[in-house]
Amino acid sequence: MQIDEMLMKALTTYDNNRERSQQKQIGVSQIGGCRKQVWLQIQNTPKTNETLKLPALMGTAIHKMIEEALVKDNAANWGDYWLEEEVEYDGLKGHIDLYIPSVGAVVDWKTTKLKNLTYFPTTQQRTQVQLYAYLLTKNGHTPKTVTLVGIPRDGDERNIKLHTEEYNEAMALEGLKWLREVQDMDTAPAPERYAAQFCKFYCSYYGESCGGKGKEVAETTITDNQTVSAIERYIILSEDIKELQAEQDGIKSYLQGIDGVTPNGNIVKWTQIAGRQSIDEKAVEEALGFVPKKQGEATMRLTVK
Repeated sequence: MQIDEMLMKALTTYDNNRERSQQKQIGVSQIGGCRKQVWLQIQNTPKTNETLKLPALMGTAIHKMIEEALVKDNAANWGDYWLEEEVEYDGLKGHIDLYIPSVGAVVDWKTTKLKNLTYFPTTQQRTQVQLYAYLLTKNGHTPKTVTLVGIPRDGDERNIKLHTEEYNEAMALEGLKWLREVQDMDTAPAPERYAAQFCKFYCSYYGESCGGKGKEVAETTITDNQTVSAIERYIILSEDIKELQAEQDGIKSYLQGIDGVTPNGNIVKWTQIAGRQSIDEKAVEEALGFVPKKQGEATMRLTVK
């Protein structure tokens, strides 16, 4: 057995034996995600796909380290607090990362990629932490605020991002409504992810139970592993480029009107550039009666989706 295989086997076995991994009922973190995945779980559908686990395992490890660090940090530094508290109401169970009763603060750690912090927190993440607060109210407590802490696995402490808002029961109830609607469905809803980009690697029901979204098979089936890997990598890179371009455009807008030099020597300077010149086709047509055009050589367009 290779070292990497031995490592993943040990980590996977460890994670599978955790109480939370053995939980059968729908958890708070699943609400607002893929309806079909939740519906299949409600129907006790057998899992059909071996998923990639390392990102989730890294998240679990970080959560565990935070829990142990807070316990050892002396309760006096934090006042009264609960760690990994399990709360349940009306068939819905949740595990709260951190709750501070004296100030009514609900805190949830979220591990992510640095690039994804631009979109942090998502509506699903906000709904999740609001549902934790809702479950606390149903168990006799009085939460006042909810906080999401974004921890980038590929960043450093400067990149940690916090989002705090007041407890909003209406948002929690919207999450419960979402779950009840899925529970009441007689037939499976459509999947909400693109199989080649997500389901195939991270959904336990991909395959016989769920074939993903959109056309998955072209006229010719490609089976060469290296080619298949290249195609999947191309799709991932295309999405990453879109996200990075959007992030860059956002930063550019933020820097509008700013000129100067940072302590690290990064220069920021705005320079006016003349507009692009182009042929006025309307004027040419009025003068000649037609617009001369030159046909370029044909090129091939690649579409991978």
